[in-house]
Amino acid sequence: MLKKFTVWFTCFGLSFLVSNVFGWTEQGKAFLYINLVPGILALIVILIIAGLASGSETKKKSFLVVLVTAGVLAITLFATWGATKLFGIDFFVAYQIMTFGQCFCIDSKKKDD
Repeated sequence: MLKKFTVWFTCFGLSFLVSNVFGWTEQGKAFLYINLVPGILALIVILIIAGLASGSETKKKSFLVVLVTAGVLAITLFATWGATKLFGIDFFVAYQIMTFGQCFCIDSKKKDD
């Protein structure tokens, strides 16, 4: 969970840097791009590696990872859009709140001691 908070606050800080220092775009849009682009690029890389892999088991696992990750991204964006319609807030602010809330979710991985 600490890793998630660290990544979130890094994206948040970088979005202010992009917005205030460089002036390329507003803070909310910068946060969205900084948060989404690495995940989408990782999905593309996984698909390319899976395409080059020879075993069908590797391709199935890679496709499952891509499918689950893309599903999480789609649900997050859909929930953000729904929150903007329900509460009348800016999409980019809602996205930041949604992703911050995801930091509180616990992974189901078991740690080996």
